[in-house]
Amino acid sequence: MKKKKLLIIPVIIFSVIALVVIAGLTKTDEGFKFDENIYINGESVRGMTKDKAEKVVSQKLSKDIQDSSIDLKYGDKTWHFSADELKVDDAVKQVVSKAYNTSLSDEQSFKAMANGNFKVSFTSIYDEITSKIDEIINSIAKEPVNSEVIFRPEEDPMFTITKSEKGKKVDVDKLFSDLENKFLKEKNIEIEIPIIDVDPSKDEKYFENKTRLMGEFSTDLTNSQAGRKHNVQFALSKFNGKVVKAKETVSFNDVTSPQTLEAGYQKATVILNGVFTQGVGGGICQASTTLYNACVLANMQIEEVHKHTLPVGYVELSLDAMVSEGYADFIFTNTSDDDIYIKTYVKGDRAYAEIYGNSIEEGMTITREAEFVGNIPHRGDKIVPDTNKEYTSKVIYKGEYYRLKYPREGYEAKAYKNYYKDGKLIKREEIRHEKYQPIDGIVIEGVEDLPEGFTLPQSDVEIIKPQTVSSSSSKTIAKKIKSQNPTRYAL
Repeated sequence: MKKKKLLIIPVIIFSVIALVVIAGLTKTDEGFKFDENIYINGESVRGMTKDKAEKVVSQKLSKDIQDSSIDLKYGDKTWHFSADELKVDDAVKQVVSKAYNTSLSDEQSFKAMANGNFKVSFTSIYDEITSKIDEIINSIAKEPVNSEVIFRPEEDPMFTITKSEKGKKVDVDKLFSDLENKFLKEKNIEIEIPIIDVDPSKDEKYFENKTRLMGEFSTDLTNSQAGRKHNVQFALSKFNGKVVKAKETVSFNDVTSPQTLEAGYQKATVILNGVFTQGVGGGICQASTTLYNACVLANMQIEEVHKHTLPVGYVELSLDAMVSEGYADFIFTNTSDDDIYIKTYVKGDRAYAEIYGNSIEEGMTITREAEFVGNIPHRGDKIVPDTNKEYTSKVIYKGEYYRLKYPREGYEAKAYKNYYKDGKLIKREEIRHEKYQPIDGIVIEGVEDLPEGFTLPQSDVEIIKPQTVSSSSSKTIAKKIKSQNPTRYAL
């Protein structure tokens, strides 16, 4: 065992000597010396120790750059740097150490590095200047200015596209490359700072097709009550001029809330539990329906929409959009890659919604279509005794009748989007399938027994029996709905 250990020691010593020789360093009384093929800024350090190499290279470099200067120019500005701002010794030490450490490394690293020329770079000497150059670069840099769309729906033209401007930045790679190339070759370096133009991401041409009319829809306000017409106009005004960003989702209720008297809405006829009654905000649903149909035509993604409990007379079945704050909302998303622009207004006896943008590819158009599926028969009248004596001004005795509500038949309908490409139908998509449930008629009857000797006059209230299935066309149904919903109740 002792003999083997003694054999290992000479092998290790021999290996270290071989590695040092191979690595380009030799051991002397003064320490390791560079052997060959090591150059620093073109200066051979063969036969020198590390300390000697640092001294020789520093003296030569200091002499070479003595009285040197750097002038960086841009336009009418010049930034001047003198040799006083150099740090030669520190820079040289770093490079000599790198050469020394590379020489002490494995043979592969040495072969890769040592046959080249180690270099004291400009940036290592001008350490503080580089930070000042960064300040110069930042002072020159200018961000490009993108074109923007100014949307003023009340003006003509509605859209104004602002002018774009090119930005500029310093070509940093070229600037430092020029400095390195001239460093040690020229005493007085003069460099025109290289500039790169930066194009805006959106110029005037970008918006050429971004403000096209995508969808428009209108509904009738003829003979609407003043309060109701006000509410339609007031609710729509909340959307007039609205810009919906790409991928943005919009809630009708969020935009128009609070739907209260204090916020500016007025009392008008509303549907409550299948009955026409007075309430705050009557007509808001016509505003939401008008906007909804424009959104369908503009290819917006509908996230939430609701039908009315009773059909309305201003739009086809299955294409209405009932809203009620805190209960039912109309929500849509602009799934296109561009902003959309909404114009809403009331003119004469019509309410309008127009959507502009780039949500439909050029050559494509969209139409909407309602399909009447069938009737849902009503169950006739329900006779309700006036137990709580709420209607004693109308009825008192058994056999006396007061009609509170007429029965209404229900309807089933579907809605579709039709996609046309260059005038040819390429897709038909079902978007709604609605059932408007029938409404029972309600007749109130008195609860008191008729006094002896009294005879009730014949009632003018006809008790309506359950409806048999009827077949009607969509036009017939539309007329019936309008007759049941007088225009003053056009919800």
